[in-house]
Amino acid sequence: MAEKGAMLIDAKDKFHRISAAKGKAVNSVGAGDSMVAGFLAAVESGKDYGYALRLGSAAGSATAFSEGLASAGKIKSILESEYGSEN
Repeated sequence: MAEKGAMLIDAKDKFHRISAAKGKAVNSVGAGDSMVAGFLAAVESGKDYGYALRLGSAAGSATAFSEGLASAGKIKSILESEYGSEN
C-alpha cells in the first residue's frame, strides 16, 4: 500500500494493519521483494504475524529509502524507531 502502510489478513481471519514508516523514497526497486523477505524471515523464525508484518514493512521501507538494497542496520533502525523492536 506504499505510503498508506501495509495490511494482512491471516489464516484465522485476523486483520493486521500498520502505518508506513516515515522517510523519503529514493528507489522502489526491490522494496516489495524486501518486504516479503522480511515477513517470511520473521514467520520462519517463529514470530507472530503482527511482528512479521512490522519487520516486512521495515525491510521494504529501508530498501525504498536506500539507493540499493537496505542494510540489516537500516532495517533494524526503522523497525525500532517506527514499530518497536519485538512483539
